[in-house]
Amino acid sequence: MQAQRRSFGRQLWEECQRPLAAVVLALLLGAILITLSGENPLVAYRALIGGAFIGSLNLQNTFVRSMPVILSGLAVSVAFACGMFNMGVEGQLYLGAFAAAWVGFTFQGLPAPVHILLAIGAAALVGMAWAYLPAIAKIRWDTNEIVTTMMLNYVAQYFTSYLVSFPFKEPGDLPQTPAVFPSAQLYQFSAASRLHAGIVLAVVLAIALYFLIRHTALGYEIRMTGLSASVSRCSGIDTERTALKAMLLSGALGGIAGAVEILGVHYRFINNFSPGYGWDGLAVSLLAKGNPLGILLAGVFYGGLQAGANIMEFSTRVPKQLVDALRAIIILFVAADFGALKPGKWIKKEPKKSLPPKGGNPH
Repeated sequence: MQAQRRSFGRQLWEECQRPLAAVVLALLLGAILITLSGENPLVAYRALIGGAFIGSLNLQNTFVRSMPVILSGLAVSVAFACGMFNMGVEGQLYLGAFAAAWVGFTFQGLPAPVHILLAIGAAALVGMAWAYLPAIAKIRWDTNEIVTTMMLNYVAQYFTSYLVSFPFKEPGDLPQTPAVFPSAQLYQFSAASRLHAGIVLAVVLAIALYFLIRHTALGYEIRMTGLSASVSRCSGIDTERTALKAMLLSGALGGIAGAVEILGVHYRFINNFSPGYGWDGLAVSLLAKGNPLGILLAGVFYGGLQAGANIMEFSTRVPKQLVDALRAIIILFVAADFGALKPGKWIKKEPKKSLPPKGGNPH
């Protein structure tokens, strides 16, 4: 038992080394930039951390900002685990958000649990449908899913922009839909910070996804397909069907991310409401190395950076855009091959010369 605990602790430490090193290096580079701008990095970071995690209201705001990022990160991680690159979570988020808003303002008189489940279910189905297109193109015609999912992001964003600007536009100047009925709104724990029940959904889905990937037959097939599709086929796994399932699940999570933001924060679909949650989810998934439980922590960290950036800018003269630079630097370091910096990595080793047999003539 003690050996297993030591093995788990060692594995956990190895998993956390690169993300922690990336965060520390990014903060050090950020401190240099802050110093060059004439500000005190300690004061700036104190304001950043305090605005994100110190105080009940600040912490709740961090959770609110982290929810769509966590769900988007989970969406990305499922596809990554299967060897697929779903770069279209942003588009799935937009369409899922609109579907949830439509259900929310169209159906009236439903019990709150039914209305909320119906709206979230519609968002998941629309997200799945949008992810089905690049998935089937990859399976049937070997189309690069990175290109197709990225292009579909723009299609989804412009399509929802049209819908909210013309056929479903609320009377007025702003491109937005009518507000969803109260029965479709997620329960709020705090009106001051708008912390809502979506945080519970994010935690439950992260735990469920971790269990699915690590402890079920489907999760085993997803992981094996991601490691080696050819070997998986030889072992009897239908890799095409598995990849399709992974992409559909990824799209569903992306749609749910949009639904949670609409039903819990905005209560209506607003044109261009997302500041890039889908792309933040990609970064969070990379930072957590695809681990659903790690995505919970990484998502809260990213949400904290966003929440604390405004406080830092208000308290000091450091612009909040520094946080965007820090996030980019973190991902750069996570993606970098730190192993290349190990001593002797670049030393060319001479091949070993074979010795002649005993009693033989070396010439």
